[in-house]
Amino acid sequence: RGTAGFAHVSCLAEQAKILVADAEERNLDDDKFERWYTCGLCEQEHHGVVRCALGWACWKTYVGRPETDSFRQCAMSVLGSGLSDADHLEDALSVREA
Repeated sequence: RGTAGFAHVSCLAEQAKILVADAEERNLDDDKFERWYTCGLCEQEHHGVVRCALGWACWKTYVGRPETDSFRQCAMSVLGSGLSDADHLEDALSVREA
């Protein structure tokens, strides 16, 4: 919160989920899913374990959609990138191959 440099991952995930849903509802053509890996305040990308945790939260949010759904496919990409960024390279490879 504020300038402390800390945030709850669950709060970041909920914010991303709401912003993606809003962008979808308003038919915005921008990269909706960047909200899952970019800070809405400073616009820097999350990294390391935070990016990995948000990748898992993103996947959990959209995993119930059909396999051909673009949101589910984007969620897999966000998860793969998060795993890779946290040096879980074997897991990231498995996700990307799926």
